[in-house]
Amino acid sequence: MKKILCLSLISAFMFLGCGKKKEKVEIVEKPKYVVTEPVQVRELSQTFRSDAVLEPEYKVDHTTERGGTIERIYKKNGDFVKKGDIVMKLSDTDTEASYNSTKSLYNVAKNNYNKFKRLYDEQLISYLEYVEYENAYSTAKANFDVAKNNYNKLFRKADIDGVVGNLFGKVGNEVEGNATIFTVVDDDIMESYVGFPAEWLGQVKVGGPLSVEIPAIGKTLEGQILEINPIAEANTKKYKLKVGVKNPDNLIKDGMYSYVTIPVGKVSAMSVPDESIFIRDLLSYIFVVKDGVARRVEVKTGAQDSTYTVISSKDIKTGDKVVVKGLFGLEDGNKVSESNPNATNTTTKETK
Repeated sequence: MKKILCLSLISAFMFLGCGKKKEKVEIVEKPKYVVTEPVQVRELSQTFRSDAVLEPEYKVDHTTERGGTIERIYKKNGDFVKKGDIVMKLSDTDTEASYNSTKSLYNVAKNNYNKFKRLYDEQLISYLEYVEYENAYSTAKANFDVAKNNYNKLFRKADIDGVVGNLFGKVGNEVEGNATIFTVVDDDIMESYVGFPAEWLGQVKVGGPLSVEIPAIGKTLEGQILEINPIAEANTKKYKLKVGVKNPDNLIKDGMYSYVTIPVGKVSAMSVPDESIFIRDLLSYIFVVKDGVARRVEVKTGAQDSTYTVISSKDIKTGDKVVVKGLFGLEDGNKVSESNPNATNTTTKETK
């Protein structure tokens, strides 16, 4: 009896479940709101941009030929020096001994020479007697000049006006011959070389303007082209341009990284706002809106100014509407609704 009751209950529940109709749920995609702008042909100023490492116009490594022991240091890193200022004094026993001995011999030879020259001029001695002292004097003077030159090099002086750097030696340190003991830089003008493409070579000249952005000091300064090498590099086929920028406050230091921008004329071409372009897997794309749907299109970019960038693509023509605001989260095939196309464009370039 219990078994029959259970079967009846199960049948009843099955009947009720089968009798209930399933409701169909329809998912409606909500359009994304974007701002678009038509692709247009514009005249843009072309620019060449390259990174560069800045160096002082004048930079001299100071060495000592014979080496020695550091006896005294007169300056420190960052000090300004004039040409001829003593920066470091070294001592060397052999050099000092040679200087003292040749100086004594030179003084004796010089006195004898002067004495016997007077006697010869007064015709009191023969030429053969006089010439012996003249030759001894010439030999002694030559030896002394060499020894004096070596001795003077123990007093290492600045070869140019500028600022001392790379001075790391300490009193008592031994210095090997030809080792750099300090550097002097004149950084009133900073310069660098950049590789420049052949197709734009006719657009630049010596003295032409450029700008140099130095992130380390947060400044962009105006500079100029100093030299144009007429011979292309063998590996890159580019031409070296020497660029320079004044450094009146001496804020730019040797080795600072920079970005050099050189104007290279104008171009009239199809362009879009900078912020409409995004990067994915190192390729450039824009979104084009057609029939209320956003389509992602790959483009090649060219010249750009502070607002627009030249593009090229077989799938883009003038008048096509590109998304300039609302890129974040937008995917290929999304439905979109164009809001006020005249809204102020404040969106920065986005990377997807």
